[in-house]
Amino acid sequence: MTAFIDRTLTAIDPDGSRFELTLRIDAPRAVDVDWACPVSLTPLFPKLGDIQGVDSWQALQLAQRLLFTLLEGFIERGGRLLHLDVPITPTELFVTAAPRPHTKV
Repeated sequence: MTAFIDRTLTAIDPDGSRFELTLRIDAPRAVDVDWACPVSLTPLFPKLGDIQGVDSWQALQLAQRLLFTLLEGFIERGGRLLHLDVPITPTELFVTAAPRPHTKV
């Protein structure tokens, strides 16, 4: 199956060793009454399994949240991430929209 979304970064372990780290989420698909997105973070977590939600939107959001959390853990343990040789954080990778105040039109 072709990745729905993916990105390859350079990861640096706390010991200084470098390796390619690929984040991947496959397209959401219906599973019984729920939806699921296969997720991987290779080579650290090559097969995380399917992340399920009540619809495709929630499944995709939960899959992104899982990758965000795993990358935060990697950094907390002393790892570093680079994209195109520039340091990057999980927050920069996963843009979150701030809620806007509700206005009447």
